[in-house]
This record gives sequence, C-alpha cells and structure tokens, in this order.
Amino acid sequence: MDKNADLVLDSNKNELIRNAAWVGVATIASKILGLLREIVLASVFGIGPVVTAFKYASVIPGFAASLLGGVNGPIHITMATTLSKLPEVRRRKLFQHTNAFVFLVGAAVGSVVFVFAESIIHIYAPGLWVLAKGQLTREIAIAQLKIMVPCIIFAGPVGLGFGYMSAEGSNFLPSISPALSSMLIIATCIVHVFMRRLNPLLAGDALSGGMLISFGASIGAFLQWIIQVVMYERMWHNSNPVPWMNVLKDKDVQEFFSLMLPATISSGLTQIASFTDLYFASLIPGAAAGISYAYLLVMAPLGLLSSMIVLPLLPTFSRVAKTLSWPHLMEILIRAVLLCMVLILPVLSTMCVLAKPIIRVLFQRYAFDSAASTLVSSLFLCYSLGSPFYIIRELLDAIFYALGDGQQPFLITVCAIALNAILDWLFTSRFHLGAQGLALSTSIVTALSVLILFHLLVKKLAGKYR
Repeated sequence: MDKNADLVLDSNKNELIRNAAWVGVATIASKILGLLREIVLASVFGIGPVVTAFKYASVIPGFAASLLGGVNGPIHITMATTLSKLPEVRRRKLFQHTNAFVFLVGAAVGSVVFVFAESIIHIYAPGLWVLAKGQLTREIAIAQLKIMVPCIIFAGPVGLGFGYMSAEGSNFLPSISPALSSMLIIATCIVHVFMRRLNPLLAGDALSGGMLISFGASIGAFLQWIIQVVMYERMWHNSNPVPWMNVLKDKDVQEFFSLMLPATISSGLTQIASFTDLYFASLIPGAAAGISYAYLLVMAPLGLLSSMIVLPLLPTFSRVAKTLSWPHLMEILIRAVLLCMVLILPVLSTMCVLAKPIIRVLFQRYAFDSAASTLVSSLFLCYSLGSPFYIIRELLDAIFYALGDGQQPFLITVCAIALNAILDWLFTSRFHLGAQGLALSTSIVTALSVLILFHLLVKKLAGKYR
C-alpha cells in the first residue's frame, strides 16, 4: 500500500513543481493587480462613502465570488477532488450536469437579491440608517448591489470551471482570472477621474463613481465565464447536450452535492463571521473601508502561498486518500505547513515592523490622508496575529474534503461564528476597542479553529491507520 503511494507521489512530483511555478507567476500578477486596484480606490475615494458603500454592497457578490467562484473555495476544491477520481467520460458528464443546475440556482438567487437589495443592506449594515452621514452611503450601496447581481449569477459556474481545470492539471487560468475584475475596476476609477476633470460638477457626485466601479466588478465576472465557455468549446468538439430531467438522478452528481453542500455551508458560515464584523463596523465611521484595506495587505502573501501550495496539492490529497496511505497524507500536510511557515513568517514579521511606512507609501495620497493610514496600520497589526493560521485552515479543509468528510469542518465553523460574534460584541461594546477589536476577534477565532481541526484530523487518521 505504501509502495503505491510512493509511486503516486513520484509520478506527480515534476507536475506539481511545474504547476506551482505557473500558478506562482499567475498569482503574483493577480495579487499585484489586486493591490493596485485597492491603491487606486484609496487614492480616488479614500475611506469615504463610495468605498464604504462598495464594501457593504460587495458582501453578497463577494461572498458568492469567493465561496462559489473562488480558487480554493468549496466548489473548486470539491469539483477538483471529485473529478480526479473519475474517468474522462464521467468527468465531462458530471461537470455539465452540475454546471446547468448551479447556473439556474445562481440566477434565482440573483433575482431575489436585486428585488430586495435595500432590505439586504439594512440587515448587515444597520449603522447606515443611524449615522449622520449614512444616507448617502446606503443609497450608493443599494445601487451598487443591484448592479453586481451578475457576480452572483456567474459565481457557481466559474467555480465549477476552475475545479475542472485543476483536475486536468491546468491551474494558470484559475490563478490569473481575478485580475480581470481588478483591471476593470481600475479602468472605471480612471474613467471617473477623467469625467470629473471634464465636468467639475461631477466632483461631488459620489453615486456615479460608486456605480462605475460596480459595473467593473460585474463585467469582470461575466468575462471570466465567457473565457471558460470558449475553452470548453475548444476542448469538447462533439459535446452532447445535457439531459435536464436526469441531472439530479446521476449518482456522481448526488455524490458531488453530498460533499459540496456541507463544505459550502461550512465555508459560508466562515463568511458569515465577516458579516458580523461588518454589522458592528457599520456603527463606526470609516471602519468598513479600513478593515478591507488592512485585510487585503494581510491576505496578499497568504493568497499567493495558498495558490502555489494548496492548489497544486488538491489532486495529490485526493489520490493519496484513495490509496488509503494515511502516514503519507499526514507527511504531505506537515511538509506543506512547515513550508508555509518558513515562507510567511519572515514576510509578515517585516511587514508588521514596517506597517505604517508601507501603508503610507502604498495608500496615502489624494483622498487617503494620514488619519486613514493610522487606522489601517493598526488594523493590519491585529489581523497579522492570526494570519499564519488562515492558510493552514485551507490545507486542513482540503484534506477533510479529500477524505469525504465535510461534517467536522462544518461543526467547527459553526462554533467559530458564535465565538466571533461574542468577541465582536465584547471588544467593541465592553472594551471599546473599535475596529481593532473586530480584527482581533477574527485572528483569535481563526487560530482556535485551526488547533481544533488539526487535533480532529490527527485522531481521524490515527483511527483509520489502526
């Protein structure tokens, strides 16, 4: 049994190195453009109503994009690990069936969001109805949410497509695709600046600027889907139509959803923790925008490592789990964790020491003043405390999914959400730590979740090995 696992690992070693290199290049380019996008947004709009509204309007579209359409999201990981176990004919059939079903569900959810946009914003941003300057922010947020409905509709199909490509060993497009939305948002900011110069009356028109950046995000999601459709047409010259009546009767589809749904709910509950943060942040002026900038800086190196290490390892986790070689599976996990720590800790330590100068150089210009730099740098330090645990959580989730177990991550996530909500309330209402308290609660909860998940995985593998 161990010899079979050795053969699997050796045969995929060169492929993993090659994939990691391509993924690294694509991810670096994507992260640089993502950082440039935030720099442009900060320069043009600062932490004022436009960016604050955009952060609230992006909650559900961003939730869909990261949860359903994001690289290393539950749909992507579940599809990649499931397809790695199937022959080519069943792979294509499973993908076509799930793609049709998920697209319809996304369209239905998007329609509901468009109709009830104002009520949705009120649920997780009640502070916009309380603060003195909240009226303009909530009007912009409602308009932006309606414009970004396509991000919800195409998120599921895009995530399935990325999973299919990863199973085929093609990870370049999934890693580079987020750059499309970043480039379009940057372009819309530039258009807004030129419009203000041509017509000075637009200088105070925050609504038009907010709508422009929302259009950029929606067009980016649509283009990702179009690119995938073109690739499928080239790969599948004689593709048969999907038998709609038999979609949910297919055994592979049933198995896929039985694994994907708990994983999606688990990851979705993790996102709900961010809803809790935004709920309390809506009562603190500028907190939502400041949190988003700080979180981006912390996640930039983590996202790079995630794509370079976790993404190429997905098929390997699935294949080794199939061989039932639990010692090799644990060995791969430990090596991956050590590699992540060796790479991430020096980077984050340097960034923490130089947090304020780095933020000044990156963001402080035009609408982004020194007060905004002070806020973002303090939030960055709070998020950095738990940052090494974010990527370890992704590794652990990927292994649980490869083992066909989505229940334990789900239960841990439910407990983490409850704890995060309690800490948010405690740090802001009792200790009066403000936005920094929200960042601290996130770091504490992430660290505790990883420790518990690792303990459960060790027990699980020890039981199987015996």
